[in-house]
Amino acid sequence: MTETQHFEVVVIGGGSGLTAAYFAGQDNRSVALITDRPEAIGGTCVNFGCIPTKTLVQSARAVDVIRSTASFGVHVDLRTLRIDFAGIMNNMRAARADNAAGARRWVESAMTPFFSPVRFVGDKLLETEDGRRITGDKLFIASGARAAIPPIDGLADTGYWTNEDVLELIEQPASLIVIGGGYIGVELGYFFAALGTEVTVINPDDKLLAEDDDVRELFTREFGKRARLVTGRAKRATRTDAGKRVEVADGAGHSHSIEAEQILVATGRQPNTQSLNLAATGVQVDERGAIQVDAHLRTDHADIYAYGDVIGQGMFKHTSSAEGELAYRNSQNDDHRADRAMSYRANPHAVFSDPEVAAVGLTEAECDKQGQDYRVSTLHYADIAKGKIVGAPAGFAKLLIENDSERILGCHIVGPDAALLIHEVVVAMNTTAADASLVRRAIHIHPSLSELVGTLFDQT
Repeated sequence: MTETQHFEVVVIGGGSGLTAAYFAGQDNRSVALITDRPEAIGGTCVNFGCIPTKTLVQSARAVDVIRSTASFGVHVDLRTLRIDFAGIMNNMRAARADNAAGARRWVESAMTPFFSPVRFVGDKLLETEDGRRITGDKLFIASGARAAIPPIDGLADTGYWTNEDVLELIEQPASLIVIGGGYIGVELGYFFAALGTEVTVINPDDKLLAEDDDVRELFTREFGKRARLVTGRAKRATRTDAGKRVEVADGAGHSHSIEAEQILVATGRQPNTQSLNLAATGVQVDERGAIQVDAHLRTDHADIYAYGDVIGQGMFKHTSSAEGELAYRNSQNDDHRADRAMSYRANPHAVFSDPEVAAVGLTEAECDKQGQDYRVSTLHYADIAKGKIVGAPAGFAKLLIENDSERILGCHIVGPDAALLIHEVVVAMNTTAADASLVRRAIHIHPSLSELVGTLFDQT
Protein backbone atom coordinates (compact mmCIF):
# COMPACT_ATOMS: atom_id res chain seq x y z
CA MET A 1 0.00 0.00 0.00
CA THR A 2 1.34 3.46 -0.93
CA GLU A 3 2.52 5.46 2.07
CA THR A 4 0.80 8.82 2.53
CA GLN A 5 3.07 11.80 3.16
CA HIS A 6 1.68 14.36 5.60
CA PHE A 7 2.49 18.08 5.65
CA GLU A 8 1.26 20.98 7.71
CA VAL A 9 0.63 22.97 4.52
CA VAL A 10 -0.10 21.64 1.03
CA VAL A 11 -0.22 24.05 -1.92
CA ILE A 12 -1.51 23.17 -5.39
CA GLY A 13 -0.06 25.56 -7.97
CA GLY A 14 3.47 26.67 -8.78
CA GLY A 15 2.55 30.27 -9.62
CA SER A 16 0.61 32.28 -7.08
CA GLY A 17 0.69 29.19 -4.89
CA LEU A 18 4.20 30.27 -4.00
CA THR A 19 2.76 33.09 -1.86
CA ALA A 20 1.08 30.79 0.66
CA ALA A 21 4.08 28.48 0.50
CA TYR A 22 6.44 31.37 1.28
CA PHE A 23 4.55 32.56 4.35
CA ALA A 24 4.16 28.99 5.57
CA GLY A 25 7.91 28.58 5.25
CA GLN A 26 8.45 31.77 7.24
CA ASP A 27 6.45 30.13 10.04
CA ASN A 28 8.60 26.98 9.81
CA ARG A 29 5.72 24.85 8.60
CA SER A 30 6.34 21.71 6.57
CA VAL A 31 5.24 22.56 3.03
CA ALA A 32 4.40 20.50 -0.04
CA LEU A 33 4.25 22.38 -3.35
CA ILE A 34 2.46 20.55 -6.17
CA THR A 35 2.62 21.62 -9.81
CA ASP A 36 2.31 19.81 -13.13
CA ARG A 37 4.51 22.40 -14.86
CA PRO A 38 7.96 22.26 -13.22
CA GLU A 39 9.45 24.06 -16.23
CA ALA A 40 7.21 27.04 -15.48
CA ILE A 41 7.64 27.62 -11.76
CA GLY A 42 6.40 31.14 -11.11
CA GLY A 43 3.22 30.51 -13.06
CA THR A 44 1.54 32.60 -15.70
CA CYS A 45 3.04 35.89 -14.52
CA VAL A 46 6.67 34.84 -14.77
CA ASN A 47 6.34 32.57 -17.79
CA PHE A 48 3.39 33.53 -19.99
CA GLY A 49 1.92 36.80 -18.75
CA CYS A 50 3.06 39.86 -16.82
CA ILE A 51 6.83 39.70 -17.14
CA PRO A 52 7.43 38.38 -20.67
CA THR A 53 4.56 40.31 -22.28
CA LYS A 54 5.57 43.59 -20.67
CA THR A 55 9.12 42.93 -21.83
CA LEU A 56 7.74 42.76 -25.38
CA VAL A 57 5.67 45.90 -24.82
CA GLN A 58 8.84 47.73 -23.78
CA SER A 59 10.34 46.99 -27.19
CA ALA A 60 7.18 48.35 -28.81
CA ARG A 61 7.46 51.52 -26.74
CA ALA A 62 11.08 51.94 -27.87
CA VAL A 63 9.93 51.81 -31.50
CA ASP A 64 7.23 54.39 -30.78
CA VAL A 65 9.78 56.74 -29.20
CA ILE A 66 12.04 56.53 -32.24
CA ARG A 67 9.17 57.25 -34.59
CA SER A 68 8.06 60.29 -32.58
CA THR A 69 11.38 62.09 -32.20
CA ALA A 70 10.72 64.59 -35.01
CA SER A 71 8.07 66.34 -32.92
CA PHE A 72 10.84 67.16 -30.41
CA GLY A 73 13.28 68.44 -33.04
CA VAL A 74 15.28 65.21 -33.28
CA HIS A 75 15.26 63.79 -36.80
CA VAL A 76 15.96 60.15 -37.50
CA ASP A 77 16.07 58.47 -40.88
CA LEU A 78 13.32 55.92 -40.30
CA ARG A 79 14.39 54.07 -43.43
CA THR A 80 17.29 52.72 -41.36
CA LEU A 81 15.02 51.43 -38.59
CA ARG A 82 15.36 47.65 -38.37
CA ILE A 83 13.26 45.40 -36.17
CA ASP A 84 15.20 42.38 -34.90
CA PHE A 85 12.13 40.34 -34.03
CA ALA A 86 14.08 37.17 -33.27
CA GLY A 87 16.42 39.17 -31.02
CA ILE A 88 13.49 40.73 -29.13
CA MET A 89 11.93 37.31 -28.57
CA ASN A 90 15.20 35.64 -27.59
CA ASN A 91 15.99 38.35 -25.03
CA MET A 92 12.53 37.92 -23.51
CA ARG A 93 12.87 34.14 -23.35
CA ALA A 94 16.34 34.30 -21.79
CA ALA A 95 15.10 36.59 -19.02
CA ARG A 96 12.04 34.38 -18.53
CA ALA A 97 14.15 31.23 -18.26
CA ASP A 98 16.41 32.86 -15.68
CA ASN A 99 13.43 33.94 -13.56
CA ALA A 100 11.82 30.50 -13.73
CA ALA A 101 15.09 28.74 -12.89
CA GLY A 102 15.57 30.95 -9.84
CA ALA A 103 12.05 30.20 -8.65
CA ARG A 104 12.59 26.47 -9.11
CA ARG A 105 15.85 26.51 -7.14
CA TRP A 106 14.05 28.19 -4.27
CA VAL A 107 11.15 25.72 -4.36
CA GLU A 108 13.49 22.73 -4.35
CA SER A 109 15.49 24.08 -1.41
CA ALA A 110 12.71 25.54 0.76
CA MET A 111 9.90 22.95 0.50
CA THR A 112 9.02 19.49 -0.78
CA PRO A 113 8.03 19.72 -4.45
CA PHE A 114 5.82 17.25 -6.30
CA PHE A 115 6.09 17.76 -10.05
CA SER A 116 3.00 15.96 -11.25
CA PRO A 117 -0.67 16.38 -12.05
CA VAL A 118 -2.73 15.75 -8.92
CA ARG A 119 -6.32 15.02 -7.96
CA PHE A 120 -8.30 14.63 -4.78
CA VAL A 121 -9.12 11.04 -3.85
CA GLY A 122 -10.49 11.83 -0.38
CA ASP A 123 -11.43 14.59 2.01
CA LYS A 124 -7.98 16.18 2.22
CA LEU A 125 -6.16 13.41 0.40
CA LEU A 126 -4.35 14.00 -2.90
CA GLU A 127 -2.85 11.53 -5.34
CA THR A 128 -0.22 12.29 -7.97
CA GLU A 129 -0.18 10.78 -11.44
CA ASP A 130 2.38 8.18 -10.35
CA GLY A 131 0.37 7.14 -7.27
CA ARG A 132 2.04 9.10 -4.48
CA ARG A 133 -0.40 10.26 -1.81
CA ILE A 134 -0.25 13.57 0.04
CA THR A 135 -2.35 15.03 2.82
CA GLY A 136 -2.11 18.14 4.96
CA ASP A 137 -3.55 20.11 7.84
CA LYS A 138 -4.31 23.10 5.62
CA LEU A 139 -4.60 23.01 1.83
CA PHE A 140 -4.42 25.86 -0.64
CA ILE A 141 -5.62 25.64 -4.23
CA ALA A 142 -3.97 28.19 -6.51
CA SER A 143 -3.96 26.22 -9.74
CA GLY A 144 -4.39 29.30 -11.95
CA ALA A 145 -6.19 29.60 -15.27
CA ARG A 146 -5.63 28.94 -18.96
CA ALA A 147 -6.72 30.58 -22.18
CA ALA A 148 -10.45 30.20 -22.79
CA ILE A 149 -11.09 29.10 -26.38
CA PRO A 150 -14.49 30.06 -27.84
CA PRO A 151 -16.53 27.56 -29.90
CA ILE A 152 -15.65 28.82 -33.37
CA ASP A 153 -16.30 26.39 -36.22
CA GLY A 154 -13.09 25.16 -37.80
CA LEU A 155 -10.79 26.99 -35.38
CA ALA A 156 -8.97 23.89 -34.13
CA ASP A 157 -8.34 22.60 -37.65
CA THR A 158 -7.30 26.03 -38.91
CA GLY A 159 -4.85 26.55 -36.06
CA TYR A 160 -4.44 29.50 -33.73
CA TRP A 161 -2.15 31.03 -31.13
CA THR A 162 -2.80 31.77 -27.47
CA ASN A 163 -0.77 34.14 -25.30
CA GLU A 164 1.55 31.21 -24.51
CA ASP A 165 2.19 30.34 -28.15
CA VAL A 166 3.07 33.92 -29.07
CA LEU A 167 6.00 33.87 -26.67
CA GLU A 168 7.66 31.02 -28.59
CA LEU A 169 7.72 32.82 -31.96
CA ILE A 170 10.90 33.34 -33.96
CA GLU A 171 9.43 35.02 -37.03
CA GLN A 172 7.17 38.07 -37.04
CA PRO A 173 3.84 37.56 -38.81
CA ALA A 174 3.08 40.01 -41.60
CA SER A 175 -0.57 40.12 -40.56
CA LEU A 176 -2.52 38.97 -37.52
CA ILE A 177 -6.17 38.59 -36.55
CA VAL A 178 -6.72 39.05 -32.80
CA ILE A 179 -10.00 37.56 -31.57
CA GLY A 180 -10.86 39.45 -28.40
CA GLY A 181 -10.55 43.08 -27.37
CA GLY A 182 -9.67 42.62 -23.72
CA TYR A 183 -6.39 43.44 -22.02
CA ILE A 184 -4.49 40.44 -23.42
CA GLY A 185 -5.64 41.17 -26.96
CA VAL A 186 -4.78 44.87 -26.90
CA GLU A 187 -1.42 44.41 -25.20
CA LEU A 188 -0.20 41.79 -27.67
CA GLY A 189 -1.99 43.56 -30.51
CA TYR A 190 -0.09 46.73 -29.65
CA PHE A 191 3.23 44.88 -29.59
CA PHE A 192 2.77 43.41 -33.05
CA ALA A 193 1.30 46.58 -34.57
CA ALA A 194 4.12 48.78 -33.24
CA LEU A 195 6.66 46.44 -34.85
CA GLY A 196 4.90 46.61 -38.20
CA THR A 197 2.47 43.68 -38.29
CA GLU A 198 -0.90 44.47 -39.85
CA VAL A 199 -3.26 43.82 -36.93
CA THR A 200 -7.04 43.34 -36.99
CA VAL A 201 -8.94 43.05 -33.70
CA ILE A 202 -12.36 41.37 -33.67
CA ASN A 203 -14.49 42.32 -30.67
CA PRO A 204 -18.21 41.79 -29.96
CA ASP A 205 -18.56 45.38 -28.71
CA ASP A 206 -17.63 48.50 -30.67
CA LYS A 207 -15.53 49.63 -27.69
CA LEU A 208 -12.45 47.77 -26.47
CA LEU A 209 -11.65 46.74 -22.88
CA ALA A 210 -13.85 46.36 -19.79
CA GLU A 211 -13.23 49.81 -18.33
CA ASP A 212 -15.07 53.01 -17.53
CA ASP A 213 -17.05 54.05 -20.61
CA ASP A 214 -15.10 57.28 -21.16
CA VAL A 215 -11.80 55.38 -20.97
CA ARG A 216 -13.06 52.75 -23.42
CA GLU A 217 -14.09 55.42 -25.89
CA LEU A 218 -10.75 57.22 -25.92
CA PHE A 219 -8.72 54.02 -25.85
CA THR A 220 -10.67 52.54 -28.76
CA ARG A 221 -10.24 55.69 -30.82
CA GLU A 222 -6.48 55.86 -30.22
CA PHE A 223 -5.85 52.12 -30.60
CA GLY A 224 -7.81 52.21 -33.84
CA LYS A 225 -5.14 54.44 -35.31
CA ARG A 226 -2.67 51.53 -35.34
CA ALA A 227 -4.97 48.51 -35.80
CA ARG A 228 -8.11 47.70 -37.76
CA LEU A 229 -11.11 47.22 -35.45
CA VAL A 230 -13.98 44.95 -36.45
CA THR A 231 -17.18 44.71 -34.40
CA GLY A 232 -18.81 41.30 -34.39
CA ARG A 233 -18.35 37.68 -33.38
CA ALA A 234 -15.99 35.23 -35.03
CA LYS A 235 -18.14 32.36 -36.32
CA ARG A 236 -15.89 30.27 -38.56
CA ALA A 237 -12.19 29.86 -39.31
CA THR A 238 -10.66 28.30 -42.39
CA ARG A 239 -7.29 27.96 -44.07
CA THR A 240 -6.43 29.80 -47.27
CA ASP A 241 -3.50 29.53 -49.67
CA ALA A 242 -1.95 32.63 -48.09
CA GLY A 243 -2.88 32.06 -44.48
CA LYS A 244 -6.14 31.99 -42.55
CA ARG A 245 -9.63 33.41 -42.83
CA VAL A 246 -12.15 34.30 -40.12
CA GLU A 247 -15.83 34.82 -40.85
CA VAL A 248 -17.37 37.51 -38.65
CA ALA A 249 -21.09 38.07 -37.99
CA ASP A 250 -22.19 41.53 -36.84
CA GLY A 251 -25.18 42.40 -34.69
CA ALA A 252 -27.44 42.77 -37.70
CA GLY A 253 -26.73 39.23 -38.85
CA HIS A 254 -24.48 40.23 -41.73
CA SER A 255 -21.26 38.30 -42.29
CA HIS A 256 -17.94 39.16 -43.87
CA SER A 257 -14.49 37.61 -43.95
CA ILE A 258 -11.09 38.78 -42.75
CA GLU A 259 -7.83 37.23 -43.88
CA ALA A 260 -4.41 37.25 -42.24
CA GLU A 261 -1.31 35.15 -41.88
CA GLN A 262 -2.13 34.05 -38.32
CA ILE A 263 -4.85 34.09 -35.66
CA LEU A 264 -4.41 34.96 -31.98
CA VAL A 265 -7.23 34.00 -29.60
CA ALA A 266 -7.50 36.31 -26.58
CA THR A 267 -11.03 35.80 -25.30
CA GLY A 268 -10.45 35.50 -21.57
CA ARG A 269 -9.21 32.96 -19.05
CA GLN A 270 -10.69 29.72 -17.71
CA PRO A 271 -9.89 28.44 -14.16
CA ASN A 272 -7.87 25.23 -13.92
CA THR A 273 -10.14 22.98 -11.85
CA GLN A 274 -11.32 20.37 -14.34
CA SER A 275 -8.84 17.65 -13.35
CA LEU A 276 -8.73 18.15 -9.56
CA ASN A 277 -11.80 16.00 -8.74
CA LEU A 278 -13.02 18.58 -6.25
CA ALA A 279 -16.21 16.57 -5.73
CA ALA A 280 -14.19 14.37 -3.36
CA THR A 281 -13.78 17.33 -0.99
CA GLY A 282 -17.10 19.17 -1.09
CA VAL A 283 -15.39 22.22 -2.61
CA GLN A 284 -17.86 23.97 -4.94
CA VAL A 285 -17.23 25.65 -8.29
CA ASP A 286 -19.39 28.00 -10.36
CA GLU A 287 -20.51 27.60 -13.97
CA ARG A 288 -17.08 28.78 -15.20
CA GLY A 289 -15.24 26.25 -13.06
CA ALA A 290 -14.03 28.95 -10.64
CA ILE A 291 -13.76 27.78 -7.03
CA GLN A 292 -16.28 29.43 -4.74
CA VAL A 293 -14.84 30.99 -1.60
CA ASP A 294 -16.13 33.18 1.20
CA ALA A 295 -14.79 36.63 2.07
CA HIS A 296 -11.92 34.98 3.96
CA LEU A 297 -10.94 32.86 0.92
CA ARG A 298 -12.12 29.66 2.57
CA THR A 299 -13.93 27.10 0.40
CA ASP A 300 -16.86 24.97 1.53
CA HIS A 301 -14.27 22.81 3.25
CA ALA A 302 -13.05 24.35 6.52
CA ASP A 303 -9.40 23.44 5.90
CA ILE A 304 -9.18 24.16 2.18
CA TYR A 305 -8.56 27.67 0.87
CA ALA A 306 -8.38 28.94 -2.70
CA TYR A 307 -7.08 32.12 -4.29
CA GLY A 308 -5.65 33.62 -7.46
CA ASP A 309 -6.97 33.12 -10.97
CA VAL A 310 -8.70 29.89 -9.95
CA ILE A 311 -11.35 31.85 -8.00
CA GLY A 312 -11.87 34.32 -10.86
CA GLN A 313 -12.11 37.48 -8.73
CA GLY A 314 -9.32 39.56 -10.24
CA MET A 315 -6.91 37.77 -12.52
CA PHE A 316 -3.88 39.90 -11.73
CA LYS A 317 -0.66 38.83 -10.04
CA HIS A 318 -0.76 41.61 -7.46
CA THR A 319 -4.30 40.58 -6.53
CA SER A 320 -3.42 36.92 -6.11
CA SER A 321 -0.37 37.82 -4.01
CA ALA A 322 -2.57 39.78 -1.60
CA GLU A 323 -5.11 36.95 -1.57
CA GLY A 324 -2.42 34.34 -0.92
CA GLU A 325 -1.02 36.05 2.14
CA LEU A 326 -4.48 36.71 3.54
CA ALA A 327 -5.61 33.11 2.94
CA TYR A 328 -2.56 31.75 4.71
CA ARG A 329 -2.92 34.13 7.67
CA ASN A 330 -6.58 33.23 8.05
CA SER A 331 -5.81 29.51 7.92
CA GLN A 332 -3.56 29.86 10.97
CA ASN A 333 -6.18 31.49 13.21
CA ASP A 334 -7.51 29.15 15.87
CA ASP A 335 -10.40 31.54 16.38
CA HIS A 336 -11.77 32.36 12.94
CA ARG A 337 -13.59 35.38 14.34
CA ALA A 338 -10.20 37.07 13.93
CA ASP A 339 -10.09 36.29 10.19
CA ARG A 340 -9.63 39.18 7.78
CA ALA A 341 -11.90 39.59 4.78
CA MET A 342 -10.44 40.14 1.33
CA SER A 343 -11.47 43.52 -0.03
CA TYR A 344 -11.36 44.38 -3.72
CA ARG A 345 -12.60 47.94 -3.19
CA ALA A 346 -9.14 49.42 -3.78
CA ASN A 347 -7.69 46.69 -5.98
CA PRO A 348 -5.99 48.42 -8.95
CA HIS A 349 -5.24 47.11 -12.40
CA ALA A 350 -3.51 48.33 -15.53
CA VAL A 351 -3.45 47.64 -19.25
CA PHE A 352 0.00 48.03 -20.79
CA SER A 353 -0.99 48.99 -24.30
CA ASP A 354 -1.01 52.32 -26.09
CA PRO A 355 -2.45 54.37 -24.58
CA GLU A 356 -1.77 52.87 -21.16
CA VAL A 357 -4.76 52.40 -18.85
CA ALA A 358 -5.02 52.11 -15.06
CA ALA A 359 -7.97 52.10 -12.72
CA VAL A 360 -9.05 51.53 -9.14
CA GLY A 361 -12.51 51.36 -7.62
CA LEU A 362 -15.87 51.87 -9.29
CA THR A 363 -16.65 52.99 -12.82
CA GLU A 364 -19.28 55.66 -13.42
CA ALA A 365 -21.73 53.00 -14.63
CA GLU A 366 -21.18 51.00 -11.44
CA CYS A 367 -21.78 54.09 -9.31
CA ASP A 368 -25.07 54.66 -11.11
CA LYS A 369 -26.08 51.02 -10.70
CA GLN A 370 -25.40 51.20 -6.96
CA GLY A 371 -27.30 54.46 -6.60
CA GLN A 372 -24.27 56.36 -5.34
CA ASP A 373 -24.57 60.09 -4.72
CA TYR A 374 -21.38 61.26 -6.38
CA ARG A 375 -19.69 63.82 -8.59
CA VAL A 376 -17.25 63.44 -11.46
CA SER A 377 -14.20 65.40 -12.49
CA THR A 378 -11.92 64.92 -15.51
CA LEU A 379 -8.54 66.45 -16.32
CA HIS A 380 -6.58 65.95 -19.55
CA TYR A 381 -2.82 65.51 -19.87
CA ALA A 382 -2.77 68.58 -22.10
CA ASP A 383 -4.10 70.64 -19.16
CA ILE A 384 -0.94 70.32 -17.05
CA ALA A 385 2.57 71.64 -17.65
CA LYS A 386 4.39 68.30 -17.96
CA GLY A 387 1.63 67.03 -20.21
CA LYS A 388 2.37 69.85 -22.63
CA ILE A 389 6.11 69.21 -22.36
CA VAL A 390 5.77 65.56 -23.38
CA GLY A 391 3.63 66.45 -26.38
CA ALA A 392 0.10 66.78 -24.99
CA PRO A 393 -0.77 63.12 -25.55
CA ALA A 394 -4.38 62.03 -25.81
CA GLY A 395 -5.55 60.94 -22.39
CA PHE A 396 -7.08 62.02 -19.12
CA ALA A 397 -7.68 61.18 -15.48
CA LYS A 398 -11.21 60.81 -14.17
CA LEU A 399 -12.24 60.92 -10.51
CA LEU A 400 -15.45 59.78 -8.83
CA ILE A 401 -16.09 61.15 -5.31
CA GLU A 402 -19.03 60.54 -2.99
CA ASN A 403 -20.82 63.76 -2.09
CA ASP A 404 -20.83 64.81 1.58
CA SER A 405 -18.36 62.14 2.77
CA GLU A 406 -15.63 63.02 0.20
CA ARG A 407 -14.91 59.29 -0.05
CA ILE A 408 -13.03 58.29 -3.21
CA LEU A 409 -15.20 55.87 -5.16
CA GLY A 410 -12.97 55.35 -8.18
CA CYS A 411 -10.26 56.78 -10.38
CA HIS A 412 -9.48 56.01 -14.02
CA ILE A 413 -6.45 57.13 -16.01
CA VAL A 414 -5.71 56.63 -19.70
CA GLY A 415 -2.41 57.94 -21.00
CA PRO A 416 1.36 57.85 -20.34
CA ASP A 417 2.47 56.28 -17.03
CA ALA A 418 -1.12 55.59 -15.98
CA ALA A 419 -0.02 52.50 -14.04
CA LEU A 420 2.34 54.65 -11.94
CA LEU A 421 0.03 57.61 -11.47
CA ILE A 422 -2.86 55.52 -10.12
CA HIS A 423 -0.94 54.44 -7.02
CA GLU A 424 -1.35 57.71 -5.16
CA VAL A 425 -5.09 57.13 -5.33
CA VAL A 426 -4.73 53.46 -4.36
CA VAL A 427 -2.90 54.43 -1.16
CA ALA A 428 -5.57 56.99 -0.27
CA MET A 429 -8.37 54.48 -0.95
CA ASN A 430 -6.75 51.93 1.34
CA THR A 431 -7.25 54.17 4.36
CA THR A 432 -10.36 53.72 6.47
CA ALA A 433 -12.19 56.78 5.18
CA ALA A 434 -10.64 56.84 1.68
CA ASP A 435 -10.87 60.62 2.01
CA ALA A 436 -10.02 62.74 -1.04
CA SER A 437 -8.34 65.30 1.22
CA LEU A 438 -5.41 62.88 1.62
CA VAL A 439 -4.43 63.57 -1.98
CA ARG A 440 -5.41 67.25 -1.92
CA ARG A 441 -3.07 67.95 1.01
CA ALA A 442 -0.08 66.42 -0.76
CA ILE A 443 2.38 68.71 -2.53
CA HIS A 444 3.02 67.47 -6.06
CA ILE A 445 6.31 68.09 -7.85
CA HIS A 446 6.17 70.68 -10.62
CA PRO A 447 6.44 70.03 -13.48
CA SER A 448 5.59 66.34 -13.32
CA LEU A 449 2.83 64.07 -14.52
CA SER A 450 1.86 63.56 -10.88
CA GLU A 451 0.20 66.97 -11.14
CA LEU A 452 -2.45 65.29 -13.30
CA VAL A 453 -3.69 63.51 -10.16
CA GLY A 454 -3.03 66.40 -7.78
CA THR A 455 -4.82 68.98 -9.90
CA LEU A 456 -7.68 66.57 -10.58
CA PHE A 457 -8.34 66.25 -6.86
CA ASP A 458 -7.91 69.98 -6.27
CA GLN A 459 -10.61 70.81 -8.78
CA THR A 460 -13.10 68.19 -7.60
